[in-house]
Amino acid sequence: MHTLDYAIIAAYVIFAIGVGLYFSRKAAKDSESFFLGGRSLPWWAICLSMIATSFASDTPIWVTEVTRKDGLERMWWVIVSVLPLIIGIFLFSRLWRRTNLITDAQFFEFRYEGKPAALLRGVRACYGGILQNLLTIGWVTFGMSTVIEVLTPFDQLQAILVLMAVALFYATFSGFYGVVTTDVVQFFITMGSMFALACIAVSQAGGLETVLTGIRANPEYGERTLSIFPDFSTFNSDVLKMLVIFGLVWWSDANGYNMQRMTACRNERDAIRATLFYAIFQSCRPWLWVVVGLVSIVVFPTLTEHSKAYPMVINEYLGIGLKGLLITAFLAAFMSTIDTHLNWGASFLTIDLYKRFYKKDADERHYVRASKLFMVLLMAAGALIASMVQSVSGVMEWLAYLMIPGGIASVLRWFWWRINAYTELTALAGGLIGGILFKVLDPKMVIFGQPWGDLAWEFKVALLVVIVFPLSLVVTFLTQPVSQKKLEAFYRKVRPGGVWGPIRESVGPLSGSALNASSWLDVIGGVLLCYGLSLAIAYAILLNGPACAACLAASTFGGFLVWKWYGKETIRLRESE
Repeated sequence: MHTLDYAIIAAYVIFAIGVGLYFSRKAAKDSESFFLGGRSLPWWAICLSMIATSFASDTPIWVTEVTRKDGLERMWWVIVSVLPLIIGIFLFSRLWRRTNLITDAQFFEFRYEGKPAALLRGVRACYGGILQNLLTIGWVTFGMSTVIEVLTPFDQLQAILVLMAVALFYATFSGFYGVVTTDVVQFFITMGSMFALACIAVSQAGGLETVLTGIRANPEYGERTLSIFPDFSTFNSDVLKMLVIFGLVWWSDANGYNMQRMTACRNERDAIRATLFYAIFQSCRPWLWVVVGLVSIVVFPTLTEHSKAYPMVINEYLGIGLKGLLITAFLAAFMSTIDTHLNWGASFLTIDLYKRFYKKDADERHYVRASKLFMVLLMAAGALIASMVQSVSGVMEWLAYLMIPGGIASVLRWFWWRINAYTELTALAGGLIGGILFKVLDPKMVIFGQPWGDLAWEFKVALLVVIVFPLSLVVTFLTQPVSQKKLEAFYRKVRPGGVWGPIRESVGPLSGSALNASSWLDVIGGVLLCYGLSLAIAYAILLNGPACAACLAASTFGGFLVWKWYGKETIRLRESE
């Protein structure tokens, strides 16, 4: 590395520290300022923060690894995660904003009541604040250590500790203000430099046609690697995997740190705007890294450590300055994810555990100080977890076991009055027990005619959901529903729509229902817009002009439907303000 590369890296680290100092007094005002920026930040900043947070140092590495190992078909695992965001545009962005909550764990006592609701809130806080955050910090740190190992002469441990310390510094001092400010800068650094890498790598490799020809000629990869869809005429395991992904994996009400961003918006209209552009971008961005993955197959065809492919392409093609910028992009992506999960995790620990169950009547500055302490503890524990991680995809798959079984219930709780706290407790417990059991089962044990260790992850997830979700429904009907008074208060405040028969009759008609007869057409428009654009980019990479044009046409039609919906929504929101 050259002196210029080191200067670029140092400049970014100094900037991050400066942000922490600049916002320190503003963030220390109260919990809402520390965790939500006082709900005062513009929608575009919230949108860019969502984007920056959603990929870390591990994301390009993981996408490249998956492209090399499983081909473009596996990208549906990435792209299907946009479905909750698309649905969130029309439903959940406004619903979360109407709740006026700080964490999604607070929702449980907002929607349910009594000891079961309090227990559920505490369990969710432990899941989100501790387990989910620590696993995420662990795998993104593992990904960053891979980048440092391949691209820099630095000692891995020392470099990671310095980066963690910087992220911890500005996250604890500046709260959500600093998180969003650095995220905005990180977005432009990261996307600009990674776009440049994709273009340079393709050019240096001889162009897309040369890259695609080289992959097709390689018997280890071939046409299978370049297939976006499985062969539906065969109805083989690849088709079944895709059906599982689209049928089960996507269920969510856009909770987590996305919910935090939505509630941080100034109003419903800003929450919708931020979520809309975030969903569009999320649909398209994986192909930026897929291109580098395809180039790496041609340049490093015998490489078996697939997680090193992306940084090796950087080393192969980037010169002075650009290499420093790419490393800075990885640092920015890493710290963006770390600071978000520290802030988000501390919000659970402070508001949903410490304040709710231990010290209820302290002043706001006390809770801000407690949040900072929790951030330090989370970072220390995350560093320990990182030392145990051996595979990014392995951690992501195990976390999916924990969270996916409760996904259907997390959507139904908004639109069906009969869902109660026991429903979600069953789903959470089932996911945890199943996730642990699936990890300890003997890989040689034969299930469905093949060894457990050889059974695809998608089928294991489907098995877990098929067991846990019906069980949670049985528990729902065996337990008492939430009281009429509590349900009416929730319905008046949120106005979700859906199956609220007895509650709707009692409350009477309310304007602004999120779920109505036209909602599904709106969702279809969002799907066409986002997925049409994503597939158009994919087919452009594969040099398939007719398919690219057809997808662009579908995307344009979807964009028209969304534009019409947004126009009507804007008028409605202005009238209600």
